[in-house]
Amino acid sequence: MQALERVLHRALRRLPIPLVSDIGARLAWLKIRLIDPKVARKARDNIRRHFPDMPAAEVERLVWRFVDNVGRLMAEFSIVHRFAESGRLEFVGAEAARAQVGKVPTIALCLHLGNWEVLASAMQMIGVPVASISEVPENAAHRDIADATRSGFDVKVLPPDRNGALRALSILKGNGVLALFPDEKRGGTMMAPLFGRPPHAKGNLALAAKLARRTGAQLVVVYCERLEGVRFRLHFEGPFHMDAGPSDPLADVAFLNSRIEPAILRHLDQWYYLDDSLGPIA
Repeated sequence: MQALERVLHRALRRLPIPLVSDIGARLAWLKIRLIDPKVARKARDNIRRHFPDMPAAEVERLVWRFVDNVGRLMAEFSIVHRFAESGRLEFVGAEAARAQVGKVPTIALCLHLGNWEVLASAMQMIGVPVASISEVPENAAHRDIADATRSGFDVKVLPPDRNGALRALSILKGNGVLALFPDEKRGGTMMAPLFGRPPHAKGNLALAAKLARRTGAQLVVVYCERLEGVRFRLHFEGPFHMDAGPSDPLADVAFLNSRIEPAILRHLDQWYYLDDSLGPIA
C-alpha cells in the first residue's frame, strides 16, 4: 500500500491542479460512503454537539464539505508547491503580523484548517523563515511525502520532544519564528480547542503559553481558509501577548484557547479533526 501511495503521489504531481484536487475529493466521498461511514457519523455527532439547533440539512452539508476538504487536502500534498506560482493564495493581515518579525520572538499558532500545508508556502512568500514542532507520521510513505513537501518551503522541522523544545526556545531567544499547532490530537483525544472542557497543562497550548511567558514572544493565530476553485485565503490575526501579571498555567491555556476556538467554529467544515473524540483529557 505504501508503495502505491508513493507512485500515486508522483503521478499526481504532473496533473492539472484542479484535477488533482477533484480526484482527492471524489476518492474521499467514495471511501466514506462505501468503506468508512463512521467518519461521517462522528463528524455529524460533533457538529450537533457544537450547534445543537442547526437544521439537519445544514448538518449534512457541513459533514460532506468536511469530507470534501479532507480528500482535497490529501491529494494536494502532491501539488501544494505549485499554488503560489499559480496565484492561488491571498493574504489577510500579513503585513501587521510580520511587522515585528525579526525584532521580537514570534509564536505562530497555526490551525488545521483548509489546507494547512499551504501555510509554509505563505510564510516563504512573505519572507518569514519558520521552525515548526511537528509529530512524525508513523506511515513511512506519509512521512517521506510530508518531509519532501515541507523541505521545499525551507521549514525547519523540530522533533516533539525535550530536544525540540530546547531548540525552539533558542530560536525564540534569537527573535525567530516558531510555528505550533495547538489543535492537536494525542492518544485519540483532541487536546484543544477545549470546547467547554476544563483547561489542562498538557499539549501545545500549554507549551505555547510557557514559551511565550519565558521569552516575551508575540503570538499570532494563523490559518488557511479554502475558497472555491482550489484557492486559499491565509488569515493572520493581529499579534498579541500573554496577559500581564503572575503566570497561572491553566488561565494561560484558557486565554490561548479563547484565541483559537472561534476561528475553528467559524470554519468547522474545514477542520481536519472534526470527526475526532472530544472526550475528557486524562
